[in-house]
Amino acid sequence: MPENLETLRKQRNMKAGQLAAKSGVPIKQIAAYEKGERIKVADMPKLARALFVDESQINWVSVPPPPPPPKPVVEKPPKVAATAEPQAETPEKPERTEKPRRSKWQKSKPGLPARPSQIDHALMMAAKVGEDETAVTEKAGKPLAELTQTEASHLIMTYQKAWLEYKKSRVPGDPGIRGNQGKRALTPEAVDRYEMAYLQARQEAGDEVTFTLFDGSVRHGRITGFSPYAITIQQPDGGETTLQKLGIAYYSVIGNQ
Repeated sequence: MPENLETLRKQRNMKAGQLAAKSGVPIKQIAAYEKGERIKVADMPKLARALFVDESQINWVSVPPPPPPPKPVVEKPPKVAATAEPQAETPEKPERTEKPRRSKWQKSKPGLPARPSQIDHALMMAAKVGEDETAVTEKAGKPLAELTQTEASHLIMTYQKAWLEYKKSRVPGDPGIRGNQGKRALTPEAVDRYEMAYLQARQEAGDEVTFTLFDGSVRHGRITGFSPYAITIQQPDGGETTLQKLGIAYYSVIGNQ
């Protein structure tokens, strides 16, 4: 008994596009055949071969499937106005008791020991205002090795303020604490020129200079030569020593000979 084209296609789990690809019949034409249009004589063998059936098993005119039943209408229940529920009283938040604020000067932890670079910086600033290590120790009130980082910072700031006050009160042409002529240079290039001129003057004058290094050692001697990176001195015993500028904390003139 012949069956509808759509029924045979679905029995073989084929989609309309697959049937169109195998038979060569356009998919629009296949859809028209399944809706009840009479199959053309030329297309019947193609469809039969694609479905692996005999031509007599295919209805020339397919009976279109019945339309799907309408969806049942579900009546929505009427909306009921919501009654406001009494709100539960929120408990009052307890008053926050303020903790006593810690003074900015209070320390939560003991101070860390001062860094060697801080001690060297303090000594360098002290030397600018004419004070040696003994005077710095007296001002600190304890040996420099026992200072904390905070105490060393305060000591450095003290000497920085003293140096600024000295520069403000200095009269133009005043040779300064260590015989430095004129004002200090501010730019890196001017600093290099100032130092070269200063070292040249010390070399020509034959001044004996004391160099304090970052490792704490001290060297004495007269300058015999210098470059942007090193200074060569002749020590009192006649030997020469070259000091790298990166290792020098500060230097001062002992006195003119």
